[in-house]
Amino acid sequence: MLPKMTDCSNKWFVVLFLASCLCPLLEVDGRGAAPYGEEFSQGANEEVTFTEEEFQEALRIGQEYVTKWEQLEAQILEVDRNRSQHHGTSRADEKYHSRRFNPQRYNPEAMAQSKEAAVYLVARQYLSDKLGIPAEKIGDFERSSTFGSDVSDRQICDFNSKFRTFDGTCNNVGVPSFGKSGTIFNRLVSTPSEGYDDGVATIRRSKLTRSPLPSARLVSTTVLNNKSFSRLDVSLLTMQWGQFLDHDLTSTPTFTKSDGSEFLCCSAQQTGVNVAPPHPECLPIAIPRNDPVFNPLGNGQVTCMNFIRSTFGNNLDGTFPRMRSQINALTHWIDGSNVYGSTAAKARSLRDSTSGRGRMRTFISNLGRQMLPLGNCPVTCFDAGDSRVNEQPLLSVMHTIWLREHNRIAENLFRIVPGQTDEFYFQHARRLVIAEMQHIIYNEYLPVIIGPTMAAKVNSESGYSNTLNPAVFTEFSTAAFRMGHSQLRSFIRLFERDGSDSRESYQLSDSFDDSSRLFGANFMDNALRGLLQVPAEEVDSFFAFDITSQLFKPKGATVGLDLTAFNIQRGRDHGLPTYAKMLAFLGQPLPSSFDQLLSYIPNEVVNAMKFVYESVYDIDLFIGGVTEYPMPDAVLGPTFANIFAYQFSNLRRSDRFFYKFNVDQPTSFRSGQLAEIQKVSLARIICDNSDGTVGYIQPKAFRTPHDLYNRLVPCSNIPGIDFSKMLPL
Repeated sequence: MLPKMTDCSNKWFVVLFLASCLCPLLEVDGRGAAPYGEEFSQGANEEVTFTEEEFQEALRIGQEYVTKWEQLEAQILEVDRNRSQHHGTSRADEKYHSRRFNPQRYNPEAMAQSKEAAVYLVARQYLSDKLGIPAEKIGDFERSSTFGSDVSDRQICDFNSKFRTFDGTCNNVGVPSFGKSGTIFNRLVSTPSEGYDDGVATIRRSKLTRSPLPSARLVSTTVLNNKSFSRLDVSLLTMQWGQFLDHDLTSTPTFTKSDGSEFLCCSAQQTGVNVAPPHPECLPIAIPRNDPVFNPLGNGQVTCMNFIRSTFGNNLDGTFPRMRSQINALTHWIDGSNVYGSTAAKARSLRDSTSGRGRMRTFISNLGRQMLPLGNCPVTCFDAGDSRVNEQPLLSVMHTIWLREHNRIAENLFRIVPGQTDEFYFQHARRLVIAEMQHIIYNEYLPVIIGPTMAAKVNSESGYSNTLNPAVFTEFSTAAFRMGHSQLRSFIRLFERDGSDSRESYQLSDSFDDSSRLFGANFMDNALRGLLQVPAEEVDSFFAFDITSQLFKPKGATVGLDLTAFNIQRGRDHGLPTYAKMLAFLGQPLPSSFDQLLSYIPNEVVNAMKFVYESVYDIDLFIGGVTEYPMPDAVLGPTFANIFAYQFSNLRRSDRFFYKFNVDQPTSFRSGQLAEIQKVSLARIICDNSDGTVGYIQPKAFRTPHDLYNRLVPCSNIPGIDFSKMLPL
């Protein structure tokens, strides 16, 4: 197990966040781009001017690029149709491509927004080349009349309502589109030249030699390994809650075909990147000739892992970002969109229109249990607010728990306030579910992940600010919040009611995209007992083999994909700052050598970094952050912990509907209602919504049971909401 650093050696990271004043740091300019870090000054005297003729020429070049892009996509689809008609799909295709489960589906709005933004990004690149200046010195572009104004009318908001919209609009009174689904991520470090080689969109290169960065797969196999070290005081539930929460906050569409399937960037045998024609957004991951899993004989037979870039979009005010900025298909709020969806249409599709009690749709199993509604797919799958619900069974369990919690609350409201409309019960139940989630995140989850001291600081920051942009930081979504992948275990251990090992325990790699296990008579509760009692893995350089080479492997195949390589490649795609730059952003000296990292990262990991990276300046943020020593009494190392702190402070302070704000005001909870909500814990939620055999539980669900500090107690001892005290609603 990695040794923990002493309190003294990590003190600067804790002090950094505690002493920082987040208010000015997190102010935004109203467009969705926040001025963080060492950003290039954009004063009028420092921006390069150009003529209207030059600008129109640049736009013409950009439009030509998009036209060719669309022609190429049409050509690819035609090739696919011809191949399918004449040859069908070969078994070799299925074996070698290990086609990743892609639940995001085709997103035409994101595709269209990307192509509009591409016109202006290409125009910026063209002017940069033509004028011989860095792209970041070219000022903002207004939307061209070629594209016209927004076709949809500005939504009319009822700012007196206590209920959120489903798409995230109408939270911020001044900028109602803040937090809306389908808008771009924010950045902590927004210097274009830090994330992209050309300051606009092309993948970062080595800082010193300008050579391409090492293959993401090579970094994965060199710096990370498949050993297992448990974090004995932290339950595996932290991993599962993290994934569930992530699916409330972030989902970045990638470029797909109109049927939702992936564009192929590797040849059918994965022996090269000679797909004809390749999609312009292809960014395949090179597999080394001597890869220990894909090429164990050292013959370089497999050379390519399929990967395509994320969609990107525009600022909220009609201008275009100075660098590629990715789209979040979900709302940017903690608002239960993993349960309810991020659009009104999705929310409607999940509701039970016949109950009259505000319930959500369920599928009743042959044992009479409420299950998630069945989805529309070739095999057994579930439907939920987030389409990734079926990625692995423990995630489906968490979705089921919260579906049941909504319906449990709705039934209790119907009991204490009969005779109201279906909409009344649904909206009030949804409002309480979101409040419960927020309370659990800030009072149970964060103290475990970033430590109680830093979590207390996040919770003590001043209240609501209407000037904050709630958009999720891409450094959080694309790097820091992927730390949960290190918490995963290869063997998922389940327990029977009597405490014995369950025969339903399984290997993670055999469970991807397979929801059938949830129909087992005892699976739900046995899985919950496993999540509560089994320790999570340490967040460190050790990752389960099941995700570094077995991810989404087809049945019968021996290999799948590498999630850690995807994380590294996605960070480069999204233009993340390097690990070194993030250290500097957080107030530490910019390291000039690998050895200067030894106070943060174990020696053996730093030596591996030396082997694969040409310079300390090249280290990917995900790799640096995930391999740090954990802070005292925290799961995360200091860099990721600070990113978490910035993120959850901003999520809280930018949210007009945050459950603890404006108490006793017309659109907020009353003090008595808040007191009931603050009784809630994840332990109580599990007790209320299991299949009935979880009778004992530890009060602190994110900590493993302990005879002195976290003893198992009867569920009846765990406090919950007294709904009679919630009146009047």
